[in-house]
Amino acid sequence: MSRRNKTRIDVHSQRIILVIPRSLLGGFIEFRGFQLLGETNPETWISQCQFKPRSEMETDPSFKQLIPYILVRREDRIFRYRRTKRAGESRLHHLYSIGIGGHINLRDENLFSASGEILLEAALRELREEVDVESPVELRPIGFINDDETDVGQVHLGLVYEAWVESERIEIRESALSRGEWIRIDELDDGVEYEGWSQFVIEQYLRKK
Repeated sequence: MSRRNKTRIDVHSQRIILVIPRSLLGGFIEFRGFQLLGETNPETWISQCQFKPRSEMETDPSFKQLIPYILVRREDRIFRYRRTKRAGESRLHHLYSIGIGGHINLRDENLFSASGEILLEAALRELREEVDVESPVELRPIGFINDDETDVGQVHLGLVYEAWVESERIEIRESALSRGEWIRIDELDDGVEYEGWSQFVIEQYLRKK
């Protein structure tokens, strides 16, 4: 990422996050829901990404906030949790989720001076920040989530990863998450209410495998 693309701002007074101009994504984001990775490699977008204040980006659909969204899996089971009132987005409170993740921010800036899979490394940092996974993690990108039909969705683009683990020993670190549990994929539809992104992944990916 070129330093010319970085906004000069007071990082102590605002939360700064990674975004990409919508115009650079073109027709790629015309889908709604979950889409497999295919030929698209989001790592190639890095040179066009910028750090911007989150307070501005939440209401500016000319940019997409890049959000790693990580599914923690072992064999035929997946980890899910319930969001608490401490979750940053109030519209997600008390909903269940199968995705762990969050914004890429200035904590990840050091990644941009190195070669390699920058977004994947940021996703791994986010995973380890929110949960303590005892076993080794095999993290791989699988697709995207987009939903321009909601105000929240218009300004976010999910980068979906699967984190395959060898053990179900996992501990929640983030206070915004609660009721963590492992569940078989064929039992996910057990009457709980999921956030929209999780519902997309369940219906358009997990149930079709």
